[in-house]
Parts: sequence; C-alpha cells; structure tokens
Amino acid sequence: MALYLDTSALVSAFVQDDHSEWAAALLIRRADIVVSRWAETEFSSALGLRVRSGAMKADKRDQIEDTFDEWRRGRGECRMDDQDFSRCRLLLRQGVRLRTPDALHLAVVLRHDYDMATLDKDLATAARLQGIEVVSI
Repeated sequence: MALYLDTSALVSAFVQDDHSEWAAALLIRRADIVVSRWAETEFSSALGLRVRSGAMKADKRDQIEDTFDEWRRGRGECRMDDQDFSRCRLLLRQGVRLRTPDALHLAVVLRHDYDMATLDKDLATAARLQGIEVVSI
C-alpha cells in the first residue's frame, strides 16, 4: 500500500528540524510515497511563512523548493477531486478534531486507501480511528 506524506512529514523531510532524521529515512526506505498537490501547496506555504517570519532566508527557501521539485519528479501523484472536499466536510461535521487542511489530507487518504505519514498527533489519531495505518514518531 502506498504511503501518503502530509505536510508535516514533507516539511521535516526537507527542512532541518527535530524530526528530519525520521522523515528523511522514510524517503530513503519507501519507494511507494505519494504526495497530493494539496500537500505540495501547504509545503510551499509553510516555507513562505518561515521567510516572512524571519526564520528562513528567501534563498534558502528557493534551494529547498528546488530540492523538493527534483525529488518529486517521477514520484506517484495523488489526484484530488470533489469527492475529497465532500468527504472533508463530512469528517468535520462528524466532529473529527481536525483543522480543515488536515481533514482534507485524511479525505484523500481514505479515498485512495493509502497509509499515512504524519507528525500531527490529532491527524494521526483521527486517521487510526478511520482504520488507516499511520507511520509517525
């Protein structure tokens, strides 16, 4: 079964932090990783936030984005559609304790029947409750 990386796992894989070793090991060990356009967009947004806050220089962000793009070439792509947004809304209405972006990740994983890698404890808990295999620290 393919492994879906959410934004938290992507950021840790490409930006040095406390979880980088774990995330980088996933990229090495698993050839079946998929990433959604949603996760890619959030990844770029997270890097932009770091630049705006002064925690990262713009040229470092550009270097990380280039490294990510190079890694991304030839990898599996997870397409999103209206079903994902509908399921996201249903998850939120059911009281799943998630932010909307994380509920969208969960909806994508459910539709494609992927495993999920995340560092977000709430997302990991919600995914497990939905019967999803979660790879986490």
